[in-house]
Amino acid sequence: MPQYFFNTSNGSPHIDDAGMELPDISAARREAIRYGGSLLSDDPEMVMQDNGLRIDVVDEAGSRCFAVRVTIED
Repeated sequence: MPQYFFNTSNGSPHIDDAGMELPDISAARREAIRYGGSLLSDDPEMVMQDNGLRIDVVDEAGSRCFAVRVTIED
């Protein structure tokens, strides 16, 4: 099964060293959304800092697959 890593940034980057084995890219997208929701549930203020919350999902080769961004626009 492919391994995906969920690197986050909301002003300062956090590199996911553990990653998660998931069956495919669709499962990785769902997990990224769940993960972002979990982060925001714990600390909703994080989306108000700098450029919001960004989750870059990369594969085991280190290539970016996609990004999830949560921002507030006035």
